[in-house]
Amino acid sequence: MPGLGLIFWMTISFGFVLLILKKYAWRPILHVLNQREKHLAKSFSDAKRIEYEMSQLATLKASKVAEAEMTYEEITARAYADAEKIIEKAKEKAREEARLITEKTDELINTYKKEAMEEIKGQLSDLSLDIAEKVLKEEFSDRERNARYVNKLLEEVTVN
Repeated sequence: MPGLGLIFWMTISFGFVLLILKKYAWRPILHVLNQREKHLAKSFSDAKRIEYEMSQLATLKASKVAEAEMTYEEITARAYADAEKIIEKAKEKAREEARLITEKTDELINTYKKEAMEEIKGQLSDLSLDIAEKVLKEEFSDRERNARYVNKLLEEVTVN
């Protein structure tokens, strides 16, 4: 069962780590997540707008095809092919833009995540070293106790 001192220092260390995380890590992470959420919402609304525009283009295409059928069959074929190309280009452009936006957002999130993890690792190692140093100083502050401990270790070595 751990001693009260160990429990006390572990509690203090844990609280210190939580404070550091709260101060330096949570806000940037939440900020990036909020930005991504806003960006995704904007992308979704843009996609809805593009879908609406594509439906309008389809309606326009249908009316032009009907008008062209009355006059010339050749014009109808060209208008249909042109409309299909425009729609396909718009779809491809929207897909490419959405893919680029998603990649950039993922890269940014991964970068912030790596930076936060590196900072946390560094702070935890510094904290661990400080605690170990204090424990060792306290443990070996009494010379008489040190001498007894060294003699005990020597006896164990000679026995083995």
